[in-house]
Amino acid sequence: MSNKKNRRNAGSTPGRKPGSAAGQGSEKRSGNPAGQAAGRKSGGAAGQELAKGRGALPLQGQENRTGNQPVEKKVDRSAGANVKPPEKKKHRRISIQFVVGILLPMLIICYLLVAYSNIPFIAKWRTIYIETAMTTNSHQWLATIFFPDSVIDEVMKKRKQSFKEQAKVESKWEPTEEEEEPEDTAERDAFFASYWELDSLSMRAYLERHPELVADGYDKLKLKNMENNLGLFSAEGEAVLAIDIPNHLLILGVRGEGYQGKLAIVKDPSQIVLGKSAALGSFGQEIDSFCRDYDAVLGINASGFVDVDGVGTGGEVNGCLVVDGVNYGRHYTEADWKYFGFKYNNRMYITNYTYGMESEYRWGMEFFPALIVDGVNMVDGTYGMGIQPRSAFGQRKNGDVLMLVVDGRQVGYSLGCTVNEMSDILLRYRAYQAMNLDGGSSSVMYYDGEFITSSSSVTGRGRYMPDAFLVKRVDGSSPGEDRNGE
Repeated sequence: MSNKKNRRNAGSTPGRKPGSAAGQGSEKRSGNPAGQAAGRKSGGAAGQELAKGRGALPLQGQENRTGNQPVEKKVDRSAGANVKPPEKKKHRRISIQFVVGILLPMLIICYLLVAYSNIPFIAKWRTIYIETAMTTNSHQWLATIFFPDSVIDEVMKKRKQSFKEQAKVESKWEPTEEEEEPEDTAERDAFFASYWELDSLSMRAYLERHPELVADGYDKLKLKNMENNLGLFSAEGEAVLAIDIPNHLLILGVRGEGYQGKLAIVKDPSQIVLGKSAALGSFGQEIDSFCRDYDAVLGINASGFVDVDGVGTGGEVNGCLVVDGVNYGRHYTEADWKYFGFKYNNRMYITNYTYGMESEYRWGMEFFPALIVDGVNMVDGTYGMGIQPRSAFGQRKNGDVLMLVVDGRQVGYSLGCTVNEMSDILLRYRAYQAMNLDGGSSSVMYYDGEFITSSSSVTGRGRYMPDAFLVKRVDGSSPGEDRNGE
């Protein structure tokens, strides 16, 4: 007994007092309430003192191992301690939910509206966009990548139907009263009566400042104003860019919503020729080359041509190309194209081609669509052809010829126009017959030794072409000669 008692005394820790950890454990196991209370009291006080010494803050809801007192959690006061990763994940979840739940459905709804809506404004610009893309050689993907085939097919179906509606259209030149000229000719001389398109007030004021321009007579008046800095305007308020009385020619700047172009008015229709390329069948010529070869003061593009992948040489014409009764092309049968040209009376006729009719024409060609027939507009809206650079040829009842080129495909300057806008311009200047010509990068106007339109071609000079409309020079001057008073 004494040995067992001594061993128990030897295993105990000397100096341990009641209330120590061992004592607390023994009391706790024995169920002594007094010992437990003492342990909690001493342990809690020590923990609080330690927490204060380390700058920790009490964290509610947590308890220590020795009792139910709250445990104080140490706070990291270093830089970046306020960033809480769990909140980041929460924000990411909210962003994903926003994209999937709100933004994506909105984008889908917007696409469906653009692709299928019948709202007039949306339908109009969807149609123009598809027509513009699908009538190019290399940019059709701009339509096919966004719109389903069914929508594109519907637009192109309407375009084809528009062409068929012109199949029976022909100009007749029915007898009508002569076109009336402005009535203020009593206050103007023969010059203002003939060139009634000019604003008489601005023109008279300019000539008063520069009497040397008409010192040899009004029939010698020639000036160029391509920079539009002379303050000269047409009766319609458009800039007068050139007055070339010796060559019976007037050039105006035209503009509208999103486009700019040039309108040449030729007072003598006998000066107009359709010049063909010297190497027709092999390759074409640029417009300045045509003007040099034919001694022309002005020229614009004319026929379409075979243009595989947009790199054609311009040598093979599409459709008829008639010069002095001889057809150097061939009738275009793949679409509803119209034939037009000057008969030997220098009047323009628009009709359908029939074999053998070439002998009646001084010149003629085929293209589409007819813009104006016997003074009536034949196209409505885009006519399935979108917005493009364009060229057109027309004639008034009194014989004056109108040659119009509108620039395009150049953001910030001119995007191009519809065929209806071309028709509107020509009607504004009293066209009686008018035809649309080849357009796009072929559209170009060249006058007196310089390009006066901005072609969308890579070179800025237009394309190599099989033929061109030319105004023969009659004044005997060299290109670039003028008597500009400024």
